[in-house]
Amino acid sequence: MWNTLSEVDIPDILHFVEAAAKDGQLVHIGTDSLQHSKYTSFTSVIAILKPGKGGRVAYKTTTVPRIKSLRERLLRETSISVDIGLQLNELIPGQLTIHLDVNPDARYRSSAHVQELVGYVVGQGFAYRIKPDSWASTSIADWAVRHTSAGRVA
Repeated sequence: MWNTLSEVDIPDILHFVEAAAKDGQLVHIGTDSLQHSKYTSFTSVIAILKPGKGGRVAYKTTTVPRIKSLRERLLRETSISVDIGLQLNELIPGQLTIHLDVNPDARYRSSAHVQELVGYVVGQGFAYRIKPDSWASTSIADWAVRHTSAGRVA
């Protein structure tokens, strides 16, 4: 089930996105994950920006058995975002951008996976953002996976 950040249920995400993006607003999708002792939570967000007027955000959390591999977890985050993008692509008159929670700086472990993940997103026909510009995954989805009730359930 999709929700707003204020925990209001969104019964039909397609209708929510279509209504919010009808005037060509920019749509951003990002997913972040959180490791727990026995499971991994993935929270995806759809952020629809209305320049100068704020925006709307919907999120959804799923939980799977713990994923130990960083590469597998980052691929799953990216795959979830791309799948959402593919579902929404026909509804959105404006541009859809996928935000990746990876850092190109070699000091970070995720840097080893940047090229692979960016290639996956671009290969599906989407624009992308990576750190420090991937705010949908690194800020909104990160906050949601840590602070919403869905991010804390097993």
